Amino acid sequence: MYSRSAIRHSSRSLKSPVAGIFGFKSNGIIQACRNSKPFSSTSCSLSSTSHKRLFGLSRLTYSRKLSFGVAVTSGLLLVTANYVSNNSIRLDSNSGSSFLFSTNSLASNANNGTSNKYSLTLMSPEKVTAKLRENEISYLVERNKGVVRYDISQLASNNPIEDDRSEGIVKVPLDNGDISDWMFWCVFDGHSGWTTSAKLRDNLINYVMNELKASYTPNPATPEVLSPPNDEAIVQAIKSGFSKLDDEIINQSVQKLMKNPQKSDAAALIAPALSGSCGLMSFYDTKTNALRVAVTGDSRAVLGHRDNYTGGWLATALSIDQTGSNPSEANRIRNEHPGEESVVIRNGRVLGSLEPSRAFGDARYKWTKDVQEYIGKNFFGRRIHPALRSPPYVTAEPEVTTTTIYPENGDFLVMASDGLYEMLSNDQVVSLVVQWMENNKVSPSISTTIKPENPSLWSKLFASNDAGKNLNVIDTTNSDALKAPIRRRGHNADPSSMYVVEDKNAATHLVRNALGGKDREQVNMLVSIPSGMSRSYRDDLTVTVVFFGQEPGQKPDESGGICINHEATHGGVEFKSKL
Repeated sequence: MYSRSAIRHSSRSLKSPVAGIFGFKSNGIIQACRNSKPFSSTSCSLSSTSHKRLFGLSRLTYSRKLSFGVAVTSGLLLVTANYVSNNSIRLDSNSGSSFLFSTNSLASNANNGTSNKYSLTLMSPEKVTAKLRENEISYLVERNKGVVRYDISQLASNNPIEDDRSEGIVKVPLDNGDISDWMFWCVFDGHSGWTTSAKLRDNLINYVMNELKASYTPNPATPEVLSPPNDEAIVQAIKSGFSKLDDEIINQSVQKLMKNPQKSDAAALIAPALSGSCGLMSFYDTKTNALRVAVTGDSRAVLGHRDNYTGGWLATALSIDQTGSNPSEANRIRNEHPGEESVVIRNGRVLGSLEPSRAFGDARYKWTKDVQEYIGKNFFGRRIHPALRSPPYVTAEPEVTTTTIYPENGDFLVMASDGLYEMLSNDQVVSLVVQWMENNKVSPSISTTIKPENPSLWSKLFASNDAGKNLNVIDTTNSDALKAPIRRRGHNADPSSMYVVEDKNAATHLVRNALGGKDREQVNMLVSIPSGMSRSYRDDLTVTVVFFGQEPGQKPDESGGICINHEATHGGVEFKSKL
């Protein structure tokens, strides 16, 4: 657990009209919150670049049906850029989630029907900016319960994008009469297709929420009122939620198919098992200020916080990359498969093929040989891995860390798929957000009731006079298991010479600077490369930035809601809901 002393700020209460969240009973115990109309937009652009000296031409064929149908991709074989070294079957899904307040997928199943032959042209800076902002959205949380805002941005490399994400808020009545908000943010880094990440988007928060609910003790007189368990029980509930969902994906799906072997049902049942996805979840309990980060795979959560002594900024990774290159993960798998020590981990990959050592789906590394032969013979499937002996080799059980958050300090959390950390280190990510905060120290939309004589909580928490002067953030993470950036060079240069602040959305700001920042030609080039070819030079990028903050001495605003932050949202379309 990371613990820091609180820095007190004197500031006024943040208030605004209710917008964006309402309560409903879930099994008579938990009140969940959801939006009435999730935001969505298209995520994949099909533009391209003409840098023939860098990129060879490749014809990409892609076919897709609107319901569950088979879509086969063929194109470049990208060993160094991919999690796995072969192509995959991709299947469409029309499923959606409506179980709580949700700001889920910007767009997971994008296909605009354009030709599969592309002219290679470099996009203009204006079009590059439009594409970077195409899938950005920002939310203001006006409940004075520890979180003031979160920003999200996605940039596709695959088509459809294999990343996904979800968020949710649950209101939990406690036995002392208080109400706690459970806040969830998730990032899903899919591979070999998008179906597993889409399954996680629609279900993971619900699975974890149900396990957490079961770990709380109902009051005998008032069952809807709960007594919280200890930290160990909460961690185990999160792990159980992850594992139970993967069991549904891997085992229950194939059992249903064997009982009723209809080809018309095969795609819907086992598509999420055939592809795979990493899963990163942050769970913040507003009553205890405990932030629990669960990771399956190599997406990463990094906390930006101030040093209590120097006032400078620190970066602390709250998750450890789980890959075959992580010594503890490699040893764990070798110990679980005696006699296969030289085979189970080769070249930093499971069975020499899969980079993440923990993942959802990826049935090729979990199903027995008999099951894989049955699926391949009767439906569809991959060639059985020649090294398969004693599956499962990969687990979805996460590692969970617990960190105490001090909202008065202006802490922030950056969650991202590994595509971001291939380009930026932990300290660079925090430096970028600090610089962004300094340049956005007056945010008119942080509260709809801001007046000149009533400065916003945002400016008090995140815009100190010296916030942007020292961008040399110290990385306090003590681990050799975190992958270093591999995509770009020149990271030791003066940060101010590399970074640019042009976006109102903090997550988009990170994406832009990961692609080159002030090197506009580099940014234009990387954004312009079309899907298929682009996967050699940049991964799908999904970034969520959460800003913690609270008015000291002020009561929580139970009537407060969540609303769109228009200036940092593509299109700025507002939705309304009520308590």
